[in-house]
Amino acid sequence: MIAFLYSFSALLYGLRIFTFVFGATRERSKIIVNSSTDLPFISVIVPARNEESNIRTCIESLSKSKYPLDKFEIIVVNDRSTDSTAKVLDSLISLYTNLKIITLTENRTNKNLQGKPGALQAGIDNSKGEILLFTDADCTVDTLWITTLARQFSNPKVGLVPSFTVIKANTTFEQMQAIEWLMNHTMACAGVGIGQPLGCYGNNLGVRKTAYESVGGYANIRFSVTEDLTLLQAIFAQGWEVRYVCSPDSVVTTLPCSTLREYILQHHRWLRGGVDLGWRAVVFVAFSASLWICITTAIFNNHYWLLPIIFGIRVLGDFAVIAPTLTILKRKKQIGWAFLAVGFITVLELVMPISLLKKEVVWKGQTFR
Repeated sequence: MIAFLYSFSALLYGLRIFTFVFGATRERSKIIVNSSTDLPFISVIVPARNEESNIRTCIESLSKSKYPLDKFEIIVVNDRSTDSTAKVLDSLISLYTNLKIITLTENRTNKNLQGKPGALQAGIDNSKGEILLFTDADCTVDTLWITTLARQFSNPKVGLVPSFTVIKANTTFEQMQAIEWLMNHTMACAGVGIGQPLGCYGNNLGVRKTAYESVGGYANIRFSVTEDLTLLQAIFAQGWEVRYVCSPDSVVTTLPCSTLREYILQHHRWLRGGVDLGWRAVVFVAFSASLWICITTAIFNNHYWLLPIIFGIRVLGDFAVIAPTLTILKRKKQIGWAFLAVGFITVLELVMPISLLKKEVVWKGQTFR
């Protein structure tokens, strides 16, 4: 029986590694580097709620994009901010000819448009681009971000294009977050590669407007605290193709959680939203649980000599998944942190599911159910 548990757990974990390595490799091969089609008009939409400290840097970053100025607009949606976000935006409007500001002052009556989905919808309603790109106010983009994502839409079947977000990291805690984000992106990329939408990050996302309209937009999509995942699922279900781009030219850089409390709230939101994955979430949990089955079995049977072997396999397996990402995104300096982060992520997988017992999600000063 003990031998069976070890064997079964090893099989599950091996399947996990193979799935993510194969899927990510397959998806990375689909990137369009050059396109002969005309450059489409792009609307970059940035929801901002109490972002007085970040919004200026974000807009300055977007303005430096190597994309024709007459071919893109920046739409910032000031979503009921109570700080000085409005004043900062007012000081910028005269500096950038392609900057448009939408100000929201009232709560939405449509339940599907609570929080961020409502801000995005307001931006989309006021956009004129055939391609919509989303990022957040606490982010900066690569100068080729718009160009790289726009190229992927030269294939008319492509409806949605996510890409990788990296964390600006200095401290150990921030480096752990940085590696975790890259691992999550890689697994999400792999999911698309095998035809299973597992997730994406809404701060680095592109969508064809006709694809967005084909699902009825956020007004027609059931509200979720992970609005990016629900949009991915909806567009995927409509038969549109998805391209998950792994390229240094399409990277968005964001800020890490500064406190443990903020970090826990962030992951609670992700877990609550991840419930929408249904059977995919169950399979993912089973993959993760395989490691703990081995650890528990080893401890209860005094097979302590197996523990370093089990952890060694986990480290090497996860490294096999994330190493190509670190190489492609030119982040080899984080390889050392990747080995350390495996332990951090392993413990996280055990502890964080407990937070699912709490149904209320608190984010950006708002509470969602």
